[in-house]
Amino acid sequence: MFLPLTLDEAKKRGWNSIDIILVTGDAYIDHPSFGVAVIGRVLEKAGYTVGIIAMPNFMDPSSIEVMGRPNLFFGVTSGNIDSMLARFTAFKKIRNDDPYVPGGMGGVKPSNAIITYCNLIKQRFKDVPIVIGGIEASMRRLVHYDFIQNKLRRSILVDSRADILVYGMGESQTVEIANRLSGGQSMEGISGTVTIARNKPLNAFLLPSEKEATESNEALITMYKQFYQNFQSKVIIQESGGRYITHYPPPQISQEQLDSYYDVPYIRKPHPVYTRTIPAYTMIQYSINAHRGCAGGCSFCTLTLHQGKRIVSRSRDSIKQEITAIAAKKAIHITDIGGPSANMYGMECSIGGCNRESCVFPAVCKHLKINTRGWIDLMDEALTLPNVKKVSVGSGIRYDIFMRSKDCLHELSHFIAHFVSGQLKVAPEHTDSTVLRAMRKVPLYPLAEFVKAFNHECKRQAKEYYIVPYLMTCQPGSTDSSVYRMRSEIEAIFGYIPFQCQAFIPLPMTLSSIQYYTGSDPLTGELFFVEKNTKARRKQHGILMKR
Repeated sequence: MFLPLTLDEAKKRGWNSIDIILVTGDAYIDHPSFGVAVIGRVLEKAGYTVGIIAMPNFMDPSSIEVMGRPNLFFGVTSGNIDSMLARFTAFKKIRNDDPYVPGGMGGVKPSNAIITYCNLIKQRFKDVPIVIGGIEASMRRLVHYDFIQNKLRRSILVDSRADILVYGMGESQTVEIANRLSGGQSMEGISGTVTIARNKPLNAFLLPSEKEATESNEALITMYKQFYQNFQSKVIIQESGGRYITHYPPPQISQEQLDSYYDVPYIRKPHPVYTRTIPAYTMIQYSINAHRGCAGGCSFCTLTLHQGKRIVSRSRDSIKQEITAIAAKKAIHITDIGGPSANMYGMECSIGGCNRESCVFPAVCKHLKINTRGWIDLMDEALTLPNVKKVSVGSGIRYDIFMRSKDCLHELSHFIAHFVSGQLKVAPEHTDSTVLRAMRKVPLYPLAEFVKAFNHECKRQAKEYYIVPYLMTCQPGSTDSSVYRMRSEIEAIFGYIPFQCQAFIPLPMTLSSIQYYTGSDPLTGELFFVEKNTKARRKQHGILMKR
């Protein structure tokens, strides 16, 4: 059964009350690629009754009352994407679409969705605890730059008036919060959370205050350097209006824990209340999450700060059980067995981890144990399962990691023969050395080497496959001239110019957002040119897009 969207659905389950109500800006899709479904199912497995309010009408406070008062707390998220990113383009125009909404219709979720939903709850249920989470909460947990509003904002925990913020993927934290509230205990000290303390916590690392960071670029740069260097291992605090934002280090989940999050009865479909197609679901319907974490640490990306640098991979048995379950009734094409980068599956640090922000920049770390063979073996096993007619990689790969494998050419041959479906995604993002340093991306040469090997092998196997590169303009360091060079270099490597390219958006709390705001890299101190004029940004983007 689906988790209930109404009190009537809850009563059909025999529930007289609901312990936890999850509020989300997305449609409810009961699939492990959608955060609210995962959190709801994990809480259900822990013994709690859970209801969902999906896409509440932010103009109508009564929309938050449809399931009554929860016994324990409201859990609030904007959905799978930050609401400001969902509503606005890189050139600050309102989007007409939203792939997480039935019919792909834009405008369903509000700007600053978490704050808006929390305000609705406060109007109707003043004394009910509120827990905020998801990517929007995670990436706005301290002072951050908001690109759409073009200003620094304080922690979303303060502006939402929530009781606690969960950052990262959130399963273990949310269950712990539920356990503590049901037992009448304090929510302080939970790994992977942020709270507000009236008194200064002892033995915590003190960042520059909210006032200092918002009034001085120097203090803001210092804050982010200190945060990135310490958040994984220390309790961090930031003074805000006489109180202290208290940030606890992230939890370290095991493979067994990760497996358990997928060993729950997902129906893997949208709730039947929706009659129109939900584009995001169509895209990932038969995809498999194989691991979490990203060793890349790209400056513009939220993944490392959200999921962590450490790779945690599911067991082969867990993945194969999931595939067997979804292929039980008909033959299917598994469109992805991956994660942030598919070939990071099974990677480990030989020394157990360090404070280095990236395991692959400026070069792949010697302590990083690459497991390309194990990843390919996993897909080989998946291909032998009943009703699995094809397995391919939809999430893309890190070519610099792939080419570090001792047997990379043989593995590439096998990969092309079995696991490419027309196109393979890679993400060089740019070709200019200055821009790549700002992005914390590897130099260009592994890309040319990989493309040459890929095309040679496709020709040998008589397969018409293509590599699709992700490219980005307007990133700090990027100029008109560097984009002209990128256009020429990409055409030389690939033989064509991609039809799609992304214009850089400074996402909250990323290193790139601070580069964009201050013109300086918090970790290195290097200064970068930053194009902020919207007309000039459009021109730069058009250089690459011109046909």
